[in-house]
Amino acid sequence: MKPTLSFVEAIKTCFGKYASFSGRARRSEFWWFYLLTCIPSWCLSGLVQWKTAKAAELTSQLTLSNSEEILAQASSVDTTFYLGAAVFGLISLALLVPSLAVWVRRLHDVGKSGKNILWVLACGIGGLIPLFMCIGDTKKGANQYGEDPKYEAGE
Repeated sequence: MKPTLSFVEAIKTCFGKYASFSGRARRSEFWWFYLLTCIPSWCLSGLVQWKTAKAAELTSQLTLSNSEEILAQASSVDTTFYLGAAVFGLISLALLVPSLAVWVRRLHDVGKSGKNILWVLACGIGGLIPLFMCIGDTKKGANQYGEDPKYEAGE
């Protein structure tokens, strides 16, 4: 058995197979890349929460002090928010194709069809179905989607 891929190896592998929806992806490859794609989402979520808190704070101060100063601060907060949202939006967009590709390859690795990724489009709990499918270990040996990426022949 080959050792688990490191974070850097997994990221290099996924970007090397940027739009490859064929073949198989090991569990470590999938989960490390999944973590990488979650980071922009967490950052954007934090930025939205910060913006909401700052807007509430500025609104409460508006009646207590000089409104021109508060409006200038609000404008600065808006600029920071929109700039941050644009940057994280572009990063998320750049990661969309390789993340879908590694999802499909991971589903292939556990012997499932890549079409199961369409569950992500379902509302609510439907999006968790392919995620749970990806938890399982690699199916030993070649399958209809390609050679085994984890276990070497004869093991």
